[in-house]
Amino acid sequence: MVQLSVTVDDEHAIEEVAAALRARGMEVAQVLDGIGVITGSAPDEVRADLAGVEGVASVDEQLTHQLPPPDAPVQ
Repeated sequence: MVQLSVTVDDEHAIEEVAAALRARGMEVAQVLDGIGVITGSAPDEVRADLAGVEGVASVDEQLTHQLPPPDAPVQ
């Protein structure tokens, strides 16, 4: 499973796009109506299918960062 951010275009209802994404295998975590973004996770193999949903402007993998523990040596 990869963490994804899906940007929805202005011409489509975000809730309808979220329902279509769920139907194609995405686990929707948040629907951020104010900024037109849906976050969640999906298997990597369905990522291309998600991009084909009507109303989807882009599908991007969420980048994560992890800091080392406080007692880790300086690199």
